[in-house]
Amino acid sequence: MISRYSPFFSNLVIRRLGEHAFQSSPPHLSSELFLVSNGEIVLKKLRGKPLLHPTPMGSRGTESKMKETFSVIAGILTVVSLIPYIRAILRKETKPAKASWLIWASLNSIILVGMFFKGSVNGQILGSVIGNWIVLVLALKRGTPGWTRIDKSCLCGAVIGIVLWKLFDDPVFGIATSLIVAFFGSIPTFVSAWKDSSRENKLAWTIVWVSCVFTIVAIPRWTVADAAQPIVFLVNDTIMMYILYIHPRRK
Repeated sequence: MISRYSPFFSNLVIRRLGEHAFQSSPPHLSSELFLVSNGEIVLKKLRGKPLLHPTPMGSRGTESKMKETFSVIAGILTVVSLIPYIRAILRKETKPAKASWLIWASLNSIILVGMFFKGSVNGQILGSVIGNWIVLVLALKRGTPGWTRIDKSCLCGAVIGIVLWKLFDDPVFGIATSLIVAFFGSIPTFVSAWKDSSRENKLAWTIVWVSCVFTIVAIPRWTVADAAQPIVFLVNDTIMMYILYIHPRRK
């Protein structure tokens, strides 16, 4: 018996079942209807209860498509935001820290895998992982070696997240732990930019912030698996936007 489907296939099944039910069934049903939610088949018996009205179903379908579009836009913007940084690396204008990018790529990969298992992957986290690994490859060739205490702490945090995930058999632990570690791992970058904002690329951070806004709007469900990553990323990038645009004016 098949018990799981991909989220995209699940949505398709829901729409098809909904359309069929509205077209061929009376307002009140005494039959059984299979609904697919988050990849799990759930059997719900509708006995003497009215089926959902087709108008809300249609509006939800339009809203879902809009959110999927926003998610794709966020992913594209996330990848585009790294172009100025990658260009600077290739021109030897900057030397990325190998250890730092290894940590960020690993943490975001853990978040991505956790969200995949919870059926909550969005464009931004996918774009972040792709971009992180591209920069890491360049960093291994052109970056600076060495491990800071923050790097080592972040690496330990990533391991703890994986252990908790396996221990409780819940990807949410991996997602939450990695997000917390990634946020605190960004503090040295905040401090550096606070002292000298010219060290950071304003255009790149602005594009990332816009992608965060699109991702927030595209959140399908307000659960930890769906909403934690977009919220943490937005908070992280909003702090940097304040440092880059508002803080210099107050000096």
